[in-house]
Amino acid sequence: MSRHNVRVKAKNTHGFIKKVAESKVLARHEKLHMFTKVVMEKQALRERYIKLMNDAERAVGRKEAIYLLRDAEIIWQKINS
Repeated sequence: MSRHNVRVKAKNTHGFIKKVAESKVLARHEKLHMFTKVVMEKQALRERYIKLMNDAERAVGRKEAIYLLRDAEIIWQKINS
């Protein structure tokens, strides 16, 4: 019997394609989850900054509060460098 007369069974690729598609969906979902988490953390920081600024302004006045926060930011940058 020659090789040309033999049929080769191909494996069904539908399961493989489905698993690849599912993994892509899961990866996208994970990226979206991380993005949402970062955005929520930034929003919380913004709210905290505004509250801090309002508290400082009530305590020492607007100009002094601005100076205090600028100094605090400079010190924070030096600490993190």
